[in-house]
Parts: sequence; C-alpha cells; structure tokens
Amino acid sequence: MLKQIFKNHPKREISKKRNFSNKASPFLQWVGGKRSLIGSYEPYFPKTFKNYWEPFLGGGSVFFHLYDPSVERKYFLSDLNEELIITYNMIKDSPKEIIKILNEMNQLHSKEFYYEIRNIDRELNGKKAQKLFSVSKALQKEEVAARFIYLNRTCFNALWRVNSHGLNNVPMGRSLKKNIGDNGTIAACSEVLKNVCLRYMPYQDILSSVEENDFVYLDPPYVPLSNTSNFSSYTKEGFLKKEQMELKEFCDALNLKGAKFMLSNSNCDFVADLYLNYEQHTFSVARSLNSKGNKRSKKAAGKNEIMIRNY
Repeated sequence: MLKQIFKNHPKREISKKRNFSNKASPFLQWVGGKRSLIGSYEPYFPKTFKNYWEPFLGGGSVFFHLYDPSVERKYFLSDLNEELIITYNMIKDSPKEIIKILNEMNQLHSKEFYYEIRNIDRELNGKKAQKLFSVSKALQKEEVAARFIYLNRTCFNALWRVNSHGLNNVPMGRSLKKNIGDNGTIAACSEVLKNVCLRYMPYQDILSSVEENDFVYLDPPYVPLSNTSNFSSYTKEGFLKKEQMELKEFCDALNLKGAKFMLSNSNCDFVADLYLNYEQHTFSVARSLNSKGNKRSKKAAGKNEIMIRNY
C-alpha cells in the first residue's frame, strides 16, 4: 500500500549523513523516555535480578541499558500499542526490509508526504476524519513498522498521540531538512531483540508469569502536572486517575510475589501519597511538549519526576 504513495512524490536532496552506529540503543525518540535519566537512575537499579520485564515499553531506554548478554536471564517486553509491538517484532525478525522502506521514505520526506502517510487510515471531510481501517491489520507488517518509525522521527517532538478512534493526530515537526534514514542502529537492535519475548498486551497480564526476584520496570503514562500537559493518550484507551490507582494495586501484587519493581511517574502529591509505603526518589528532567514555541521550556521545573521502588 505504501508503494503506491511513494510513486506520487519526488525525491529530495539529503545533504547530511547520519553517523554510523553499531550499538543497540533506542531506535525511537519517545516522549517521557528515560534516555536522559539513565545516569541518574543507575545507582537505583537492582544489582542482581532473575528475569526482566518492561510492560510499558515505549522507546525501551531502560531495557537497552540493562540488557546484558553475559548474564543468563530472560527479557519480556510488552505494550498496549499494537503498532509499537509490531515495529519491535519486525526489527527483530526482518530488519533489512524495514531499513529499505525507511530509507525510501527518507528520500521522499516532505510536508505533503508526511500527511499522506499519517492519514493513510482515514478519510478526511473538512476537519473531521473517519477511520477506514486499522493500520496494523491492513498494511504489511514491515510497512507498519517503517511508517511508525518514520512518523516518530518526523512528527512534532517525537510525540505518539492518538484520538479516541485510534488515529494518530500529531502534526509534522521541524523535520524537512532532517535525515531520518537508518544509520546501523536497526540492525544492531535486531541482534539484541532476537533474545527477547515481545508481546502486545496490557501490563496486568504479566502478573501470573512474574517470579520471585524478577525485576519489573514500569513507565506508565504520567499523571499530568497541569491542565495543558496531559499527553497520556498513547493508546485510544487513555490512562487516567482510576488507571493509576489500579497500577498501584498491581505494584502491591508484585511486591507480595517477591518481585522487584521500579516505577517512574510525575512528582506530584497524588503519586507520592499513593506510593507512600515504598521508597521514593525525585529527579529533574527537561520536558518540552507545548506546541507553541514561545511557551516551551527546555529547563527542568524543579524535581518534576519521581521514581518509586520496593527494594
């Protein structure tokens, strides 16, 4: 299906080359990702653990940091974003196909191309959009993965956001001169992911399989710190106060099983009070999500993130 779109767009000139990398590291830029916090988190990761679980996968920064081929353990990664899990699985199984399509999209990138790729699953009638099909069902799996990576690298602020119908509604970012082709990272990630179990499922479903001394890292959609900062709609289901309280009960169940867990969230009274019976640490991190440039700040507003753990 994507090939038909490719035929309708001219190639662009790409002046900058990307630096080659043979290291497995996050291939997605993810809002709320922990790439910038890894150094601060390092002293708080468990020194030893059995198996690793990450049920809010996103960009996978913590997984890629903790993955250690020299230690005999199993890794279980999951998420409720179906297109995200398809992308990971395709990088695991068919990296060459993903690289080929992504590099083609890199050559064709333009404002018109971006919106045609983003809107492939809908019919537009003015400002209203009617969903025509599910991308994860209608497109070939390698197309789903390449489209996901392309939109992630070219949209506003690497934000993945969908409406109640499951339609991505993020505008294009300042990416017209950006080189978003592969630089070797996808192949490197593929080698690591071959040793990983990837599943599309809700976080609750892992509970029956987690064992004593396993380590579970949880990075759910954050509690918004203001009325304008709610970017929790990474899936059409959303993640509100009720879901946050259910997640606390899940953490209590992990604790009773003797599993180790670490959870990240907004540093606010609601979260701090909810997890009052666990160890808490706060961190400063810069976030810039406002779509209006004059209202964005790259400075961290105090200690705005909290990390909670039970060990």
